[in-house]
Amino acid sequence: MTFSSLPFLFAFLPLVLCGFALAARRGEAAAKAWLIAASLLFYGLGAPAFLPLLVLSVSGNFVLLHAMHRSARPGSWATLGVALNLAVLGWFKYLDPMPALGLSFFTFSQIGCLLYHAGGDTDPPKARDYALFAAFFPALLAGPILNPGELLPQFARRDGWWLTADNLAIGSGFFLIGLLKKTVLADPLSSVVGPGFADPAALTVFPAWQAATAYSLQLYFDFSGYTDMAIGLAWMFGLRFPDNFDRPYRAASVIEYWQRWHMSLTRFLMTNVHAPLTMAVLRWRKRHHRPIGQAAQAGCAGFSTMIAGPILLTMVLISLWHGATMPFLLFGLLHTAFLLVNHLWRVKRGSALPTLASMALTYLCVLVGSVLFRATTVGAAASMLAAMAGLHGLGAIHFDIRLATDLAWLAALYAIVWLAPTTRQWMTGDRRPRLAWRRSPQWAMILGCATTLGVLAAGGTGEFLYFRF
Repeated sequence: MTFSSLPFLFAFLPLVLCGFALAARRGEAAAKAWLIAASLLFYGLGAPAFLPLLVLSVSGNFVLLHAMHRSARPGSWATLGVALNLAVLGWFKYLDPMPALGLSFFTFSQIGCLLYHAGGDTDPPKARDYALFAAFFPALLAGPILNPGELLPQFARRDGWWLTADNLAIGSGFFLIGLLKKTVLADPLSSVVGPGFADPAALTVFPAWQAATAYSLQLYFDFSGYTDMAIGLAWMFGLRFPDNFDRPYRAASVIEYWQRWHMSLTRFLMTNVHAPLTMAVLRWRKRHHRPIGQAAQAGCAGFSTMIAGPILLTMVLISLWHGATMPFLLFGLLHTAFLLVNHLWRVKRGSALPTLASMALTYLCVLVGSVLFRATTVGAAASMLAAMAGLHGLGAIHFDIRLATDLAWLAALYAIVWLAPTTRQWMTGDRRPRLAWRRSPQWAMILGCATTLGVLAAGGTGEFLYFRF
């Protein structure tokens, strides 16, 4: 059951909202218990065979958290917990023929919670609060990866567990914008993406570029749409999820791109993998009286150990996050190369390119990477890139009304990507106060039309692309 499906829109969500409103009258405990039950029902309806795995994972990690706080060596318990979580993730994600939906997201959230409490200076969460943090249905299947330092205090609060008009209005706005991204902007592109990537050897230059650009837009609107819907659902219940996108296709470097795309995953890996690795290298070099400044980073040995090594391992983990296949591995290695060139340019203090040129070059790198991300085999990816390079011939372009419509649609989508405010700016006025949502007849009409359009387009929508991760 996806957020854009009719059963969710007309049955599950109204039931959960009404039940929450009734449960809230009995207090915080009843409201939380209702949301936990709703979350288990949501996952049970989507992947009933893996519901016991979710319950076991949440229960096991809660026991580990409390064992960690009672132990004189909490770091050892944290290491054990991370190892067990990764083992379960590896088995069900890479070895099981039917991988569990959303396993990576709720596993990484719980690993982050173990590491957050490893220092022992933070009180362990209560059972009800932890269960809600780990299994809350808006983020269960495709994130964002929840940060325990930001979210656990929200789940642990004693007041605010009731429906309010403002929360419902703003949350609905986030949700509807995400629904439109998914059903109106992303899903129609599958008619171009599917046939193009099904037989890339038959494509010439223009169809290959059309398929590749359509996929990059489909992935963007599909995943950012899911994130908006998750943020909106949480907002309805008075909870604030972190952003996961900040107009990544407007990035002026690949480093900046990864700071804007899937921000919760980037932050998780930077905090728990890249930063500890970098600090370990710096401490080792300092103990052995090796320089660690910018001049040392510009040298071959310094660049390799202080910059290249941590980035390589982090990007390999990102590859494995998406799947243990050769195209995903090459996707990670390709972005590793992009990042290293980017860092080397900065270390060597290369002259800055004009902003538009930097954005265009960055997007070209991302577009090439997206071909590897979408292709089912390395050969298919190579064939698509060869077609984009003109190695399959230029081909004849037959300009007709359908081609004109397709080009106009792609141009409109790029205009939204590059020019439109973010959903948060629309709904909260952040940095764009004159465009902010407000209670008014005009906004009521706009959201009403959006609701109608989103529901009409929702009937035959497909699964969110990131559900398989």
